[in-house]
Amino acid sequence: MSDVKKELQNVEKKIEEGIVEGVQKVKETLSNVASHLPLANISRNKEKDVFTIEIDLPGVKKEDIELTLDGDILTVTAERKLSHDIKEDDYYLMESSYGKFVRSFTLADDIDRDSINAEYKDGRLIITFEKVPEKKRRDITIK
Repeated sequence: MSDVKKELQNVEKKIEEGIVEGVQKVKETLSNVASHLPLANISRNKEKDVFTIEIDLPGVKKEDIELTLDGDILTVTAERKLSHDIKEDDYYLMESSYGKFVRSFTLADDIDRDSINAEYKDGRLIITFEKVPEKKRRDITIK
């Protein structure tokens, strides 16, 4: 009976080790995916009711950025290309991400789609947009 008990304990231990290893791989995968997404900051100027999305895209050329609006989804697609002068196997360490990056944002119904503007400067894409004029906050005088 003790041999069966030891065998069951070994099986339990292997299952636990497999679960821990699986969770660790999932964490590493998610961390890797997150590190390849461009970082974004979203802010609002309450006085002007203007919203701003700033997306860091260092090393990306302006012509390699695409901004699209499809319904309520504003999507930024960009590609950071590896320099043709240096081959990947020439590096001792390569922590920079290369390839295609995609970030999408869902816009609220009260956003004026025609007010969306984008500017790219110093590796940062700045997108601004406003609320629909009729839906902006206003003070009402009481008579």
